[in-house]
Amino acid sequence: MSVTITYQNPNSITFIFASALTDWRKNIFERVFSILALLCFPVYISSVYLCINIKHWDLVVFDTLVYGIFLLVTFASFIPLKVRFIVGSTMAYIIGVAYLFVLGPAGAGFFWLFIYPLLSCALTGTKSGYIAQVINFFTLAIIGLCYYYHWLPWPKIEGYSFFIWCVIALNFMVTNILAMLICGYLISIMAKNLSLTLNSRYALVVGLATALEGSNIDTQQHIHRVALYVKMLAEQFSRSAANEKDVVTDTDNLMLASMLHDVGMSDVPDELLCIERSLSLDDHEEIKRHCAGGARIIKEMLRCDNNCPMLQMAKDIALYHHENWDGSGYPQNIAGELIPLSARIMRLVDVYDGMTSPRHYKEISGHSKAVAFITQQSGRIFDANLVRAFLLVENEFAKLNPNSHLSEPQVYG
Repeated sequence: MSVTITYQNPNSITFIFASALTDWRKNIFERVFSILALLCFPVYISSVYLCINIKHWDLVVFDTLVYGIFLLVTFASFIPLKVRFIVGSTMAYIIGVAYLFVLGPAGAGFFWLFIYPLLSCALTGTKSGYIAQVINFFTLAIIGLCYYYHWLPWPKIEGYSFFIWCVIALNFMVTNILAMLICGYLISIMAKNLSLTLNSRYALVVGLATALEGSNIDTQQHIHRVALYVKMLAEQFSRSAANEKDVVTDTDNLMLASMLHDVGMSDVPDELLCIERSLSLDDHEEIKRHCAGGARIIKEMLRCDNNCPMLQMAKDIALYHHENWDGSGYPQNIAGELIPLSARIMRLVDVYDGMTSPRHYKEISGHSKAVAFITQQSGRIFDANLVRAFLLVENEFAKLNPNSHLSEPQVYG
């Protein structure tokens, strides 16, 4: 899921969900090409063996080079995704042309040329698919002319002629265009449905959070601001993580889940939430109920989709976001890494936002005091590794401080 967060000022934050098609394409590319990398290994070995037997040393070098590039674009995540898509689909074209030039219609050239436009369409868009079709057309025309003038060392095929080549090439193009049109149509429908699903889920999360926490503009901006803090901190923590288990791989779902951290406040009496005096011990105990209450609400939602990662994180956050690193928190007094990472992130963010945002029952502490408090409580209330990550992005947090005013709109994505 890809999301861009925009704000004109700290009190006007909105989310814009981009198409989820890029993430879908990335998943399809990595899964399909990983399987192909394994399946093509025996094909590569057999092809090299065949080429050695017929003394086509140029093809041995070519096959080795192509398979090496194939492995590189499949597994080298440091290469930009669009480059991997383009190279991956172009590989099918190169392999197809090589087979047709050397082995003619008896080889697998037509197969690889057939999937070239389909891959281009699926990975980089319908326009790329049409360009691939045009390239295929001229490629087949050029190869046909080379065959007609006997410039190609094809193995002899009894009864095969230039006319047969033209008929096969024409049928190939018609079938290929039809398959690509179907592929493009299905992808466009899927992209539309993915976009509707993401926006609907976002609307439901915001609607539920504001309905249960309090349906006013301050609440909406609070949950959006907290979500953005969570995204910033999780991404920085992942970049500086020493262990794989500390890498947050789904920051966008975590961001949505964080919006539901206080849905359990619906269990707390309204008069207690609006109280302006100091809270008594009984008041504190009453408010503490919101953790278990929020987890209960989200658990009921999970009955409809027990495998939803966003709701799983939301349940952890709602239940554990007041647990402290040293075990002095509530409601279960768990400590250290027993506290889910999502809840540890939310704990720090919740304290920061509470100290830097207007509250009817206390004065604003401000950004500097919040940073000082979080630093002081490192290893006590907060995970020390998270505090170190927070200090690297605290200037970004300051830009969202409700008491700071920015003259120009900012964009985070």
